[in-house]
Amino acid sequence: MRLMMFMPLIAILLGLTACSNSEQQLSCDAPSRPVVTISAIQGQAEQSPLLGQQVITQGVVISEVYPDSPLPGLMLQSLAADDKPQTSEGLFIQLTEFSGYQHGDVLLLQGTVAEINDLTSLTDINQVVRCATETQPEPMAVTLPLPAELNFEALEGMWLSFSQDLIVNDSYQLGRYGELILADQRLLVPTEIKQPGAAAREYAAQQLRQMLVLDDGRWQQNPDPAPYPPTGLTADNSLRLGDTVRGVSGLLFQDERGYRLIPTRTPEFLTTNPRPAAPVAKQADELRIAVFNVLNFFTGHGQAEPFPTRRGARTPADLARQQAKLVSALAAMDADIIGLLELENNGYGNGSAMATLVAALNDVVSTPYTLVKTAETPGTDAIKVGLIYRGAAVIETGTAATQTAEPFTRLNRAPVAQTFKHLASGKEVTVAVNHFKSKGSCPRDASLQLQADQHDGQACWNAARVEASHALSAWLATAPTGVTTPYQLVVGDLNAYRMEDPVRALEQAGWTYLHDEQNPGFSYAFRGRSGSLDHALASPQLAQYLRTLQHWSINADEPMLLDYSSRYKSAEAQQRLFGPTPYRSSDHDPVIVTFGF
Repeated sequence: MRLMMFMPLIAILLGLTACSNSEQQLSCDAPSRPVVTISAIQGQAEQSPLLGQQVITQGVVISEVYPDSPLPGLMLQSLAADDKPQTSEGLFIQLTEFSGYQHGDVLLLQGTVAEINDLTSLTDINQVVRCATETQPEPMAVTLPLPAELNFEALEGMWLSFSQDLIVNDSYQLGRYGELILADQRLLVPTEIKQPGAAAREYAAQQLRQMLVLDDGRWQQNPDPAPYPPTGLTADNSLRLGDTVRGVSGLLFQDERGYRLIPTRTPEFLTTNPRPAAPVAKQADELRIAVFNVLNFFTGHGQAEPFPTRRGARTPADLARQQAKLVSALAAMDADIIGLLELENNGYGNGSAMATLVAALNDVVSTPYTLVKTAETPGTDAIKVGLIYRGAAVIETGTAATQTAEPFTRLNRAPVAQTFKHLASGKEVTVAVNHFKSKGSCPRDASLQLQADQHDGQACWNAARVEASHALSAWLATAPTGVTTPYQLVVGDLNAYRMEDPVRALEQAGWTYLHDEQNPGFSYAFRGRSGSLDHALASPQLAQYLRTLQHWSINADEPMLLDYSSRYKSAEAQQRLFGPTPYRSSDHDPVIVTFGF
């Protein structure tokens, strides 16, 4: 059960306690004391200006019976709004006994003003009088983004209606808590398009006025089935970021996690971002290179107890499902060279993550792939990067190399580079696959202040990623594979968005950023915003041969519920949600680059 100690939303479990002999009985015609409006109780600040005071107030019930909330109560809305848009006209009423008040009842009641997990409320109710029934309250019409004079605190507890179409921007908590993040448009990570610093901060603040959390209001973890889409989420019936939600209406609730809308009716979901088909097959003269973060593909090989693996599959069945989805995605890319990230760092032999994945891939493709093996283990991290290739299209011409010196000893994963000769054109291309330090697990040590979040939109460890960019360029300038060629390509998860320092550092070193101006695409989604952590940068000599670059959107737009993991899923749910398809095979989308010589 999700611990939310506040109201039952759409709930109406209320009651009336007896008055003491010393209190004057409330009367709808002549209250014992002046009636305080709901807007006066709410005030214009985060907390009520009347906190702790006993008041009499009046309003119309806008909630409906909802039995699963941790606390019983209802929502009242003012009979008439005041002329101050900064004050809310809704109020939560906490009640512990049952009396069956209904939507449209006008109530006069007395209680104490409180804040329950940030929700302005009336508690310790000692009198309630029904003054009218079958009143027809109306929701307040709201449009995103909120205007400058309005914020969500001013709408707390109110019944809201959105006439505009809203766009799904996040489904990460759909399976865990029945939540979606909606907005008026597809939102981008600020540093995807804005310079870090003031511009990114300003854009991020603006986005908060565009976003809305839609909560199913069931107050339970792992709801099964998932509440959205209403037709039922399955392996073949997805709800993708970029899809449209129409007819959103509900009560705006607040708890310690923020504001959320509990729907009073089921909205309509429209598929406006359908699943993409497989990439178009490459031409005979083309060289196609892809990079794919495979989300902790671990076999447990070499461990005393293989399962649960240290970072990936918890059971052999989970591993089989993970492998099936990854193989489906890799086979469909039609790539001659593939850079792989987040492989278990357990060697190249039979049973290793890399060998296992390639063997499974070769079982389904007509042209087999071969592993690139480095003489030195690529770093000491639990995960590594690797390269595989189709011998029918390219051959290794250099000696595979890895760099395990600083700054690739602890934070950034060791890069792997190899030179390949493209058989159709005779061109030699060096490919370096990379995985820079993530933005999470921020340092607390004062000596690492430079690595801390500088609040410029780039999160923590940015300095480590910038250092990796400089070191990578310097390393590749030494021709580490033993082959000197003007055609070089850097690919990988740099854990930096397009406008962030690590990407720009590579550009400043002479690398050309590869992109599709008409369809820029994204590779990752985080907290309601989309952007690209996965990139491809080429030497200018290679960049001139670029034909296409595609972010194949098979993962970031899909609900996490559709992945391979059985965690938090019943056997029936697992069967309903899993399919051996590319969709949600990882949390990152692959980047596929095609050159024509």
